[in-house]
Amino acid sequence: MNRNLTILQNFVISKNKRLEVLEKDILHDISKFFKNYEFIINYNTNKNLDKVYKLYNENVKNLTFYNDLTMDWGLTVQSMLQEVKTDYVFIFPEDFKLCNFDESYFDGLMHEIIKYKSKFTLMHRIEDVKNYGIDTKYFNLYDTKKYIHLTKGKNCPAGCMSSVAIYEKDFLNNYLTVYNTSLKVDRFPLSTPNCFEWYSANQVNTMFPDEQFAIPKRAVIQHHEPYDIKERV
Repeated sequence: MNRNLTILQNFVISKNKRLEVLEKDILHDISKFFKNYEFIINYNTNKNLDKVYKLYNENVKNLTFYNDLTMDWGLTVQSMLQEVKTDYVFIFPEDFKLCNFDESYFDGLMHEIIKYKSKFTLMHRIEDVKNYGIDTKYFNLYDTKKYIHLTKGKNCPAGCMSSVAIYEKDFLNNYLTVYNTSLKVDRFPLSTPNCFEWYSANQVNTMFPDEQFAIPKRAVIQHHEPYDIKERV
C-alpha cells in the first residue's frame, strides 16, 4: 500500500438531512477504506460543529480537524495544504460515498499516479454522468495503462480543475496561488468549491496543455445526495 496521500475536505453541513446522510451512508465506509491515510478536515461553520467533529473523531483514525471560518474555499484549502506531509492530496466534498471497495485497485491506481507523475487525476464522473473512465468515445484521448488512462492537459476531457480529484500537492499549491490572486466571476460564492471549478471551466486544455493528467479506469467515489438538498450554492 502506498500511503503518499492525504485526504483533505473543506465543507459545511447546515441541513440535518445531509448530516444524516454523512453519518449513515458515507463516513463509515470512507474512514474504513482510507484508515491508513491522514484526514485533514476543515469544517467551515459553527452550525452542527460539535456533531460533525464527534462523527469524524469517532470514525477517523488519523484526524486533524479545523474550524477555520474563512469564507473563501481556495484560501482555506491552500492554508490546509501547508499541513500536508505527503506528495499527493485527495480532495472531495463530504457528499461523496465509496462505490468501489477494492483496496487493491486503489493501491494500483495510486502506484500508477505516482509512477507516471500525474499532476491532476479526476475522480468524479468516472462511471456515471460523463463516464470518463469507461466510455470508449474518450479512448482516443488516452494512453491507457492497467489502472488509469493517461492524458495530456490539451486532451483531457475534464470540464474543469475539479474539487473531486487527486492532485500532486505542489501543483495544486501553485495553481491555488494563481486562483487566489485572480478576480472571480460572481456566479458562485467564494466559499464554495463551485467557484473554484468555475474559474477553470472549459479551459483545462489551454491552461495546462503539456501537463500529465489522468483518469481512473474505475470509479472509487460517487456523488451521493439522496434528498437533493444543496449547501450554499
